[in-house]
Amino acid sequence: MSSRGAFAAGDGSKVISDMDEHSSDSENMRADARKAAQLAIEQVGNGELSDVAKYIKEFFDNKYGLTWHCVVGNDFRAFVTHESKTFIFFYQGKNAIMLYKAG
Repeated sequence: MSSRGAFAAGDGSKVISDMDEHSSDSENMRADARKAAQLAIEQVGNGELSDVAKYIKEFFDNKYGLTWHCVVGNDFRAFVTHESKTFIFFYQGKNAIMLYKAG
């Protein structure tokens, strides 16, 4: 059984995460994910979504240690194995973002 929970972000969008909702570290990770995504999209503009994913991944690698993986797009399916309490899926505008730590 999955420990993932779905909740609404401050802007009303749906977020799926297994990060501990009662931990300030996890709360910071969720906020950092949304902040990094926003900054990446602003910097890349209409560029490649792979550049957005790279920005978010590198931000998390630097702040929370190796090895993070990030997928960004408007149509994808995934089945991944990840470390406990390190998975988040959310929308930033029209783009879905999946971020998790594995390895």
